Amino acid sequence: MASASIKRQRKRRRNEQDPDPEFQVAPMVDVLLVLMLFFMAITSTEVLKKDPNLVLAEADHGKKPEGKQQHTVTVNVKWDKASTTASFIMDGALYATADALTTPLAARGAKDPKMEVLIRADQDVQYSNVADLMNACAAAGIGTVTFSVINNPNKHGAADGAAAASN
Repeated sequence: MASASIKRQRKRRRNEQDPDPEFQVAPMVDVLLVLMLFFMAITSTEVLKKDPNLVLAEADHGKKPEGKQQHTVTVNVKWDKASTTASFIMDGALYATADALTTPLAARGAKDPKMEVLIRADQDVQYSNVADLMNACAAAGIGTVTFSVINNPNKHGAADGAAAASN
């Protein structure tokens, strides 16, 4: 019996010396702040690729792309009605002609062989400008080109879609 009471006393002493573990809130807050900053940075990067002044063309049968677009480079094609010229924007840089994009596209394609190009052309852009951009993609060795369009709101509802093409 004496040995049982000694064991109980030791157990009580151990419990009195070791307080209950506390839940640490500060490290959790730190992790949440880092995650929040990460998602804010990604979101702002995606928003910068879209030009609010660009009016996309309509398509009757536009489809959303399948899978993630990790290897996608966005090229905006803007139409200036006053000068009747197209300008090409990739990664925030302005290019006067589609041929000027061949070298930067080839450099990006060399770094990422799975790279695809997403063309976001204004609805007023002439087809010859889009064809020149597709030829620049082909010259740069990029085989997959996707067009960003808006589904026809009169027939299918207003939803963004994309139709894929291959060079």
